[in-house]
This record gives sequence, C-alpha cells and structure tokens, in this order.
Amino acid sequence: MKIAVITDSGTGWSEEQAKEKGLFYLPLQVKCGDEEFLDGIDITVSELYERLRNGEMPTTSMPPLGRVEALFAQLKEEGYEYVIAVPLSAGISSTASMIEAAAKRAELPISVIDPYTTVNTQGYLAVCARELAEQGVEPQEIERRLKASVESGNTLLVPDDLMHLKRGGRLTPLAATLGSMLKIKPILQLNVGTGGKVDVLDKVRTMSKALARMVEVAREDGFVPGEYELRLLDSEGGDSVEQLRRLLEETFAGCTIERSTICPVIAAHTGLGVVAIQYQKKVEGIA
Repeated sequence: MKIAVITDSGTGWSEEQAKEKGLFYLPLQVKCGDEEFLDGIDITVSELYERLRNGEMPTTSMPPLGRVEALFAQLKEEGYEYVIAVPLSAGISSTASMIEAAAKRAELPISVIDPYTTVNTQGYLAVCARELAEQGVEPQEIERRLKASVESGNTLLVPDDLMHLKRGGRLTPLAATLGSMLKIKPILQLNVGTGGKVDVLDKVRTMSKALARMVEVAREDGFVPGEYELRLLDSEGGDSVEQLRRLLEETFAGCTIERSTICPVIAAHTGLGVVAIQYQKKVEGIA
C-alpha cells in the first residue's frame, strides 16, 4: 500500500527539512503586524525571535486552505492510497480538522494522530510513521503504535516572561504582575490528560526550583533512559538550559538528550526565555 505521511511546521522543521525526511508538509501562518508569513518557508526561528525581542506580538493560524487542498490533489494524482497525518495538537490548532475535511473531499482514507503537543514529539511521530510505512506495516497498526507512544508522553515548559503571556491574553494582567513581583515560575504542561491544551501543572518560586520540579515530574511519569525519547528545548533560555541538562543527566544516568529550539508557532505564544522538556516511550518497531 502506498502511504503518504503529512505533518506541519509545528515540528519546527522547514519545508525542505520535511521533504528530506520523506514527509509531506503544511506551513502554518505567522502574522506580525501587517505582515503574514508561511512558517518554515519564509520566516525562520531567528527572524521571529528578533521580532519578539523588539516587543512584537505575533499571532498564528492554520495552513492556507488552498495549500491543503493542493496537497491532497497531488497525493491523489501520485497514486497514494492512504494518508497518515501528524499535525500539531488539536487542543491548540484546528489544523487536524482541516486536514480530515480535505482528505474526505479527496476521497483518501486517513488516520490523524494527535500528539497532544507539538515540536519534537510531533516530528518524531511523523518520522516513525514514515519508517513503519516503509517496513510495510499496515496503517491501522501504525496508528496503534503511534498512539501507544503518545499516551506515555508529556511536554513540560517554564516561561520566563509572564508579561508576554499577559500581552497575548493568555494570563491576566494581575496574575502576570504578581507573578513577576514574587518571582513565581508556572510549570506548564501539554499531554493527553490536558487534551493537548496548555495547562498549569505547578507554580514555584525561582527558575532553579522550576527546573528541579520538571525533572521530578519526568521521574514520577516513569521515564526510563533507553526506553524513552528525551528532548530539551528552549527559546533563548540562557543558563537555565545548561542547568536543566545537568539535572537530567544526574537524575537519569546514561540518558540521551536531544537538543532543539522552540519553533516560531510556539514561541509566538510563549515568548523568549522558555525552557522545556518532552519525553515519551519509543514507538514499537523503531530502533
């Protein structure tokens, strides 16, 4: 069976990087003032970070409908018989429903895998789907294996700039002001339990305590080196990144830590200075 795997720019990849991995790609849209960009195509991470440093408040939206429709027309023309899509969490974007609707119009059967997060976890699942398809694994079995991995996953992040969240309407002005005055660090999470939406897990004082709490949560979730994928992400997180790396290595001896930057469609909402970790059980059948 000829299977196509689709993902979007929530992975943090450019269109070219996704193509190199054998994946079909949809760019989300980033709006900065009167300017609109296609994420991963005509705006880079460094360019967005520069705009954030200048005080801009970018917004994001789904991929252009025309691109989605054109992609499914292409897949149909190229003889694909099934589609596996790994878009960013339905809790933070309607991209998944847009893809499902386009597949229905194109009369292409589809499995949509909700990662209940985005960035590296989303990308990992898409790559695994492609590898399993190349192994000849049936779509329903691919879906089962990916969803089993998703169930074990978590994304934990600590934003440094509460005022950015306030300006974006994601935190009340009073909470942001008090939090900044008291040096409170909220630990946010995205996972199956939160429905893929950003939720507050805990609130602690100081970044050091927040980083230690993140590692403790990973341990409580049953993280085991070798059995889990582990990623450390940041948006110009400074010294906190190295501090968190040391904590992870001390707590989970022998763990392999993948490093990455937080992509534009996420950084637009969280601002700069964010430190995060993502982890999940490895997908069955993938080395």
